[in-house]
Amino acid sequence: MLKRFCQCIGLSSLILVMNYGDLLGGGGDVRLHVPWSLAMICVAQILDIALLGLAIFAVFALVERTRFYPWMLLLIAMTVPPYLVERMRDLFPFEMASGLLPLLAVLWAAVILLIFLQRPSWYRGILKLGDAVGVFLAIFAFCSIAQLAWIMRWKPGTQQYAATWTKSAQSPRQHPLLVWVVFDELSYDQVFEHRAHDLQLPAFDSLRSQSTVFTDVQPIGRRTVMVIPSLFTGHIVDDYRYSLHNRFSVHYTNVPGWHLLDGSQTVFADAQKSGWRTAAVGWYNPYCSLYTRAIDNCYWTNRDTIDGPMAQGHSLLRNTLSPLQQMAREVISSTKNADRDICSYDVRQRYQTHIDLQSHAMELLQTDQADFIFLHLSIPHSPNIWSRLNDNYTQTCGSSYLDNLALADRSLGRILGILKSSPRWNDTTLIVQGDHSWRIDLWNWMPAWTAEDEVASRQVYDPRPALLIHQAGQTQPQLHATAWSLLQVHDVVEAVLAGKLVSR
Repeated sequence: MLKRFCQCIGLSSLILVMNYGDLLGGGGDVRLHVPWSLAMICVAQILDIALLGLAIFAVFALVERTRFYPWMLLLIAMTVPPYLVERMRDLFPFEMASGLLPLLAVLWAAVILLIFLQRPSWYRGILKLGDAVGVFLAIFAFCSIAQLAWIMRWKPGTQQYAATWTKSAQSPRQHPLLVWVVFDELSYDQVFEHRAHDLQLPAFDSLRSQSTVFTDVQPIGRRTVMVIPSLFTGHIVDDYRYSLHNRFSVHYTNVPGWHLLDGSQTVFADAQKSGWRTAAVGWYNPYCSLYTRAIDNCYWTNRDTIDGPMAQGHSLLRNTLSPLQQMAREVISSTKNADRDICSYDVRQRYQTHIDLQSHAMELLQTDQADFIFLHLSIPHSPNIWSRLNDNYTQTCGSSYLDNLALADRSLGRILGILKSSPRWNDTTLIVQGDHSWRIDLWNWMPAWTAEDEVASRQVYDPRPALLIHQAGQTQPQLHATAWSLLQVHDVVEAVLAGKLVSR
């Protein structure tokens, strides 16, 4: 009975592994990008493994002494392997053709049934093999539970802190202003070169009329977690490590060894040395815990779900039940419908993230006290949370990248409105960019991908992120049409901080 119980827990852990796989191995990426403790998430994952394992064990216990037991084993042999493949299909390094998995499931079931009827000795061998595999699954389960329990020890870094100059009313700061805005996944191709005919982007067009537009920006990476530190330091980051104590070490291209990144090597530290007040509001990267020494006023957040339908801030009961309910929807409805439910869940979480970030960003701009402001916003990155059709936010899956571009334009319009109303506008340098372009190969197989995305993308990945630089006092458009590395934005920032004229 103990062996059977352990096997059931093992099977449960494998069925649920897609819900907690990103927490295994220390969960470095998850810890890096969430500002809240993962303890209750880990507890919910362990409870799910235990509850599903107990349910499977109970079924075995009820049926084992009945005449239906051999038929239950046959049913398990016919259905469980295809079901596990379906549950873990996202781990495969290739995309399964539509209808292939159901066909393979039918063929597998037919082969097992044929062996059961025609080769009883072979069938008994298959059952013995399954029994042995169950033992290994039990080992996997208890190792997974141990790792989840270990991650519960982790304590997140700082999410927010305020400078003394934000705590009391003061007159507007008499100092040049540098505002650096990163719209995550902002594509030059989609914003300017091949803009959809029905997509209006008045804020981007207005800024373009008073800025230098770079038409051939060469990317320096495809992952925000490495692109942003590259821009801050002026060295391309090609790998990173994040410790349980929130220490972020990076490896630079063509530079040996690992380097602890704590803010002292960044443009923020250089700004402070020149007497600039620094501030940041950001998404995804833990700006406030990584760059505490160099950013005077900071806020960051990220409410994105982890692999499974769980999120920080939800109750333990909700996080425990959500994955089990998702499994039930997959069986009762279909995987496609269940995936769409998860997509809508992601949309609602991203909506909360965006509203939170936008609120803090606008408040920071309106105080007009910081001199060097960095804003990293979560749009137009998928999932898409705006509907052009309804001219409003959406809470369900179904909007496109173009919808999120329209939302990015609205956010840019609000930023421009605040900046142009400031007495410092004529002394303001504004950098607006994408950290990377629209990575269609990451999204075109996901539930969030729409027919409008398919048409807009033209099935072509254009790697150029958008980049516009408005220099202080600039009133005419400029065009930079030659190849230009995105890393050079770092040099532009340093030149502005040093009071040097930036070459157009």
